[in-house]
Amino acid sequence: MLELTDRVAVVTGAASGIGLGIARAFAGAGMKVVMSDVDRKRLDREVAAVGEDRAAGVVCDVADPDAVEGLAAQTYQRFGSVDVLCNNAGIVRGGTVWELPLADWDAVLGVNLRGVLHGIRAFVPRMLAAGTEGHVVNVASMAAVVPVPGVGPYNVAKHGVLALSETLSMELSAAGAPIGVTVVMPGRVPSRLGRSPESPDEPAPASLQPDELAVDEVGRMVVDAVVGNQLFLFTHPERIAEAQRRFARITAQQPDA
Repeated sequence: MLELTDRVAVVTGAASGIGLGIARAFAGAGMKVVMSDVDRKRLDREVAAVGEDRAAGVVCDVADPDAVEGLAAQTYQRFGSVDVLCNNAGIVRGGTVWELPLADWDAVLGVNLRGVLHGIRAFVPRMLAAGTEGHVVNVASMAAVVPVPGVGPYNVAKHGVLALSETLSMELSAAGAPIGVTVVMPGRVPSRLGRSPESPDEPAPASLQPDELAVDEVGRMVVDAVVGNQLFLFTHPERIAEAQRRFARITAQQPDA
C-alpha cells in the first residue's frame, strides 16, 4: 500500500503498549483508526488523546469470535471499509508448562493466537469482497523464533501467529488478492503485558532500558512495513542472530546450547 491518507485501520489491543504506538502512527500517517481494547476507561482516554476526528474506540475481547465479528460490523457500518487490520492484542501468563493451569493456557491461546484468527476471519472476507488493496498486520514477538522459559503458552501462541501469517500471505497471493501481510516480531518495549486491565497506571520511566524500543518507534516501523509490503518485521534487528543460531541448531539436530 503506497498511500494511507484517509484510509481506515483497525488496531486491537490499542489502549496501551505496541498497539497504542501503532494506532498513533497510523493516525499520524493520515488514516482513520478504530482502536479496540478490553479496557474501556483507558481506551476512551487514548482515543481522545489521538483525536476523535481521527480515531474511534470499540471495546472488544478478541478471544470472543462474536465480539470480533461485532467489531468488524461496527467498523464497516461507520466507515464503509477497512484497509489495514492490525491484530495486536496480547496477554501473558508465567509458569512452567506442566504447572500452569489449563485456564491460563486457554486464556493466552484465546487472545494471542485465536484472537488473530478471529480478526482474519471477521475482516479478510470483507476486505476481499471490496477488491481493493489492503494489508493485515499480525503482531507476534521474538518469542515466535526464540522461545524463552517460563512463558510456554506465550511462546506457543506467537509461534502460531508466525505460521498463521505466513500461511495467510501465501494463500492471499495464490488467490491473486491485493492484500499484503506483515508479521511483527518485537523485542523489548515498554508495555502493560502481563498486567490486568484493572491495575493502575504507573508513571512512564524517565528513559528506556538499553534494549528497549519506544512504542511510537515500533508504530513508525509498522507504517513503513505496510507501505513497503514487508512480510517480516524485526523491530530489533540486532537480535536476528539469535534466531539464526536457533534454526542452525534445529537443522543440525543439536540440543539447545
